Amino acid sequence: MTNTLLTHAYITNEALDVLENNLVFAKGVDRQYSAEFARAGAKIGYTINVRRPPRYIGTFGPGLNVEDTNETYIPVTLTSQFHVDVQYTTADLALSMDMFRPRVLDPVIAAVANRIDSDGLYFAYQNTASAVGTPGIPPASFLPFALARGILVAEAAPKDLTPELCLDSISMAYATDGIKGLFNPQARIGEAVERGLVAKYFAGLDWYEDQNVVAFTTGAQGGAPQLTANTAGAFLTSGWAQQGFIQTGGWSNTTGVLKVGDIIQIAGVFPANPQNRTQYGNALKQFVVLPPGGYAVQPSGAASPGLVFNAATLTSGTFNAATGVYTTSGGGALSIMIGECAITGGQFQNCVTTAAFTSTSALTVNGGTGNAAKASPQGIVFMKNAFALGFADLPVPGGVQQAARAADSDVGMSIRLVTQYTINNDSEPTRADALYGYAGLYRQMAVRIMC
Repeated sequence: MTNTLLTHAYITNEALDVLENNLVFAKGVDRQYSAEFARAGAKIGYTINVRRPPRYIGTFGPGLNVEDTNETYIPVTLTSQFHVDVQYTTADLALSMDMFRPRVLDPVIAAVANRIDSDGLYFAYQNTASAVGTPGIPPASFLPFALARGILVAEAAPKDLTPELCLDSISMAYATDGIKGLFNPQARIGEAVERGLVAKYFAGLDWYEDQNVVAFTTGAQGGAPQLTANTAGAFLTSGWAQQGFIQTGGWSNTTGVLKVGDIIQIAGVFPANPQNRTQYGNALKQFVVLPPGGYAVQPSGAASPGLVFNAATLTSGTFNAATGVYTTSGGGALSIMIGECAITGGQFQNCVTTAAFTSTSALTVNGGTGNAAKASPQGIVFMKNAFALGFADLPVPGGVQQAARAADSDVGMSIRLVTQYTINNDSEPTRADALYGYAGLYRQMAVRIMC
C-alpha cells in the first residue's frame, strides 16, 4: 500500500498547537494576533498601536462635570523573526503524524517556543518597576509572594483573575522548602513536597517553573545620587506617558552606575491606587530603568537570548546599547529613562508626593548600596494584561517546494513552514518561522520577585 505523504498545511496546523503548548510565560500574557500586521506585509520592525481603556475621576453633587475620554495607546513592534532550520526527507513525511511529531516537529517548535518565552522574560523584568525580595537572596517564606499579590490588588488588578508566577527551578526549591511546614491545605502541601513544586493556586497565585527566568546582575551604583532641577520629562501633573527622562546628579564620576532593569525609588514619592488615587503602603514608589532609545529589531542571525537596545544620546552621561549600562558624566550627572512616569493628578494619577519631595530628593537603587552588582534571578508575578505579545503573518513564498502558514486569532499566534529542494546537495532544508514582538500594556500589573 502506498504511503500518504504529510502535507505542509497539515504539519503547520499541528505546529501551531505544539507552539502554544510549549509556551510558559508567553502563554499567560495578552497575545495579539492582528490583521493589521498581515495587511502591512508582516515585515520586521512594523508597529501597530494597542488601545488601553480610559479612566475617569467622577465628581460629587448634582452638577454636571463632563470629563474628556482619553484613550491611551501602546505601540507593539515586531522586533524578532526567529526561525529554526532543519532538513527532513520524504521518508519522514511518509510517517504518521503520531510518529512525525515527536521525531521531527516537537523539537523544532520547542526551540521556537523557548526563544519566544526567553525574550518575553527579558522584556518582563526590564519593564516591570514593582519588586519584592532582595537581590541575591532566594525567597524562602510566604511573605514575598503574598506581598506581590498585595501590590497587584492595590494597583487595581481584577480580583476575579488569578495572577501567574514564573520562577526558576532553584528559587522554586527555596519557595517549596519555605512553605512545606504549613498545615493547610494538606493535599496541596503534600503535592508540593512530592513534586518538588509549589502547588498551583497557592498564596493567591498560579505557579509555574520556567527555566528561562532571567538571572539579572544589578548595576554597580556609586556616589550619593539625587534628582536635579529638570524632572519635567518624567513628572506629570496630569495626562499620561509611559516613560520619561529624569535628570540626576551626585553619582560617582565617569562610572557605569546603572543597568536597564534596575529599580529606582525617589524620596517623597509614594504609589497611589489608580482608582481611588490615594497612597497605599508605606514604601516609596518604584520606577524601572529603561533603555533611552527603546528596543531595536533583532539583527539577522542573532543567537544570544534577550533583547536589543537602540543607541541614544543623553543630556548627561552615556548609554551603552550593547551592554545596557548607563555611565555618568565627569561631573557625576546622568540622564535616566524611567517607566512609568510619575503622575500626580488627573485621570491617570499613579503617585502622591509629600512635602518632603523636592527636585534634589535622594535616590535609592535596588533597595540600597548593599544590593549593588548582585546576581538575581527575576521571578515575575503578572496579570494577563501586563504585557502583550504580538504575532503576525509572514508571507507564504511562491516558487518553493512546499510552504504553508497557520494562524489562529483565538490562540493569538501565527507560524510558517517553508521547504525548498536544494539541487547542489540533494537536500530539502525546511525552516519554521515566527514573527513577533512584546510590549508593556499595564506595567503596574506585574511584580518582580528578586531572588
